Amino acid sequence: MRARLGAAAIRKRLDALLGAGHEVVAVDSEAELADAVADAQIFLVPDSFYSAETARILRERAKKLEWIQLLTAGYDAVARHGYPPKVIVTNAGDAFAPAVATQALALLLGVQRQFPILMADQQRRAWDKGGARERCAAPADTTAAVLGFGYIGSEIGRLLKAFGAHVVALTRSAKPHPFADESLAIGELHAVLPRADAIIVALAASAETHHLIGAREFALMKRSAVIVNIARGSIVDGAALNAALRDGTILGAGLDVTEPEPLPASDPLWDAPNLIIAPHMAGAPGSLTARRLAQVVGDNVARRLNGEPLRHVVRP
Repeated sequence: MRARLGAAAIRKRLDALLGAGHEVVAVDSEAELADAVADAQIFLVPDSFYSAETARILRERAKKLEWIQLLTAGYDAVARHGYPPKVIVTNAGDAFAPAVATQALALLLGVQRQFPILMADQQRRAWDKGGARERCAAPADTTAAVLGFGYIGSEIGRLLKAFGAHVVALTRSAKPHPFADESLAIGELHAVLPRADAIIVALAASAETHHLIGAREFALMKRSAVIVNIARGSIVDGAALNAALRDGTILGAGLDVTEPEPLPASDPLWDAPNLIIAPHMAGAPGSLTARRLAQVVGDNVARRLNGEPLRHVVRP
């Protein structure tokens, strides 16, 4: 289905790559997909648009389909709903890494520098140094734990190191990385939380990571800790976060994702103290991500035309 982000750039790149005998068909609904997919060999779609109905249509009608190219870094919807057998699934690789990492640092810095208090003071036209000054922090000479160290997590690590933080990468493999001062297994999470000043969630959503951060984990954190989630809302227990913010268990939080999305107006997180909420917009900085996404897609299409292995395979 049509990609809103980067659609023009992707179409331009595909038109330049594909010659006679190849057709690019854009669809805007599952009904249009059902009518157009019979002869499709490649399906480009954001994971957020991939539903159970999309999966059904592909299994029943897309008999020539060989490859699904996701236009997102995440692939939890495809994993949840499934796809036809023998179809290769690739994601957007590092296309979103600079934008999402920037959002993560912006949220972290905004909370550490007390922007929620400053903005509230600005709204009431109050020059009040006391409330914000007492709680200010900065990444330098602190420990930052990054949960997940793929393209996005490692870019977050690079930026944190530039700010002077000691970076602890928590991954399944614990493989060393040049942007991490320590690389540990995700099973070491509870040992790391008591010494982390910042916790940035950059993990993929799965059954194993559902509510990975909950009341028990918040209780292990420093009272001065800040948590940022730019991955998936389901990884952080929203009710536990709300309680941790209101009772001072942690200093603050920044969320680009919530559970559910959009966050209902009645959710108590909206007015929780020292919290910044963004509407899942980390990957959308204008033309930057569009160009990078078109490059990833174009590179993979060129590889397929040349009989070369595809990059960024997430499901064999």
